[in-house]
Parts: sequence; C-alpha cells; structure tokens
Amino acid sequence: MRMPLSDIHIFYQPPSHGWLTISILIDGETVEIDASAVPNNPVEDLLVALDLAANGVPSSVWWHLEPDGYFMYFTPNGKEIQFKLVFAIESDRACGREVVETRGNAAQVLVPFWRFVREFQSHDFQEPHWPLTDYKRILAVKDDIRLSRGKS
Repeated sequence: MRMPLSDIHIFYQPPSHGWLTISILIDGETVEIDASAVPNNPVEDLLVALDLAANGVPSSVWWHLEPDGYFMYFTPNGKEIQFKLVFAIESDRACGREVVETRGNAAQVLVPFWRFVREFQSHDFQEPHWPLTDYKRILAVKDDIRLSRGKS
C-alpha cells in the first residue's frame, strides 16, 4: 500500500533539566514525545540522521523516554524518503510498534525536521536544561538536503 505524501510539523516546549517535549504532527496525527537527553542527545543525533538520509543512507534516531523509547527511521529510496516512527517498550527496537509512517521527497520529509533543529539551535539551550549540541554541520546538512532533491 502506498502512503500519501507527507505533511509534517514539529513543535516543542523548551527543555527542562534534560527533558524535551516535542509534538510531531504528521498527516493530521499528533504524537507527543517526552525525551531524555540521557544516554544520547536526540537533537544532535537527528541532525546526523538528516545528513545521512539526504545522502541516501538509511538512518535512525533514538528518543529515550527512560526506559521506553521512540525510534525515528529515515529510509531513502531514490527521490523518495520514507519516515517511520516506532514506539518500543524498554527501548527494544526488535519489539517496536509502528506509530506512524509517511513518505515524500526531501523537502516534504527532511526539511521540517531540519527546521526544527535550526529553530532549537537559535535558543542556545544550556546545561542543566539541555546538553551542548554540535551544530557545526547544520548549514552543510541544509545543502545536502537541497542537493538530494535532484538525485534519482
């Protein structure tokens, strides 16, 4: 079954003491994630995942809920990118349950997540609320996403 092209929007509340609440609106369905910055920084991992996906490499991000977790999967296939959000009890990927799936081109799937990271960066959140995040590749990732639109 072919999924419709995506319509993705991401909202968040400012992080507090290592916790970040994001709401992802995908094709009219909202998923709220209360993620921890331990043991990984999912915002930084998201930037890496976007870069990989823009370059044709499947990638994922773990949003740890302590102990459960959400996993975002970005799977490129030609000009199209599949996005899948999976919830996993005890953060066990093998036993995860798909929450939402959509697909579209890089602009439809990757750009909304890139904009979220860029907007998050603009607030320069600091410890103890959120760990330092390495954003030095953010503009290169934007260029990679732009270039991926022309790849087949």
